[in-house]
Amino acid sequence: MNPLHTLAELLRGGGAQPLFSPERLAPSTIYDLQYRLAITACAFELHAKSDLVNTRRIRAATLKLLQFVAIRPWLVPVLQEWAASQRHPQFSLLASQRLRRGFVGDVTYEAVIAFLVARRVLVRVGSHLVSGQNVDALTPFYTAAVEHSLFAAERRVLQKLVDVKITNSMLEGW
Repeated sequence: MNPLHTLAELLRGGGAQPLFSPERLAPSTIYDLQYRLAITACAFELHAKSDLVNTRRIRAATLKLLQFVAIRPWLVPVLQEWAASQRHPQFSLLASQRLRRGFVGDVTYEAVIAFLVARRVLVRVGSHLVSGQNVDALTPFYTAAVEHSLFAAERRVLQKLVDVKITNSMLEGW
């Protein structure tokens, strides 16, 4: 018997009504709203800076880059190389090309940010995203990730990127 059918029978025995379609491919978690909210919350928590009035802010392009690399850990060395090459413009251009191709087209991030802005969790202020009146809605995502050891690989990447200096010149035009 197919393992999915076995699982469905076990679930039915517990009163659940499983619905699955084995011929359909499962969508990637990269497009899952809750996953992307959690990663964005972790990136904001670890990288946003506080100002004098206790408002937190981060450059929108920086947040986009951080969450993009967090869900693709193999890009960490590329970002580190790019940041380290900032003193040498020709090397910088070469180092960033591999990263730029995917990063610029990350429309899922834009949709997540539009959602967070619409819910007043974040507010767009120029090139920055600032904590909005409902910013506390991000806290449960980050807290749950830490308490339940969720998204550990992504959080490790974000922690590692705390030491990487992402400059305005790196993000120019984004």
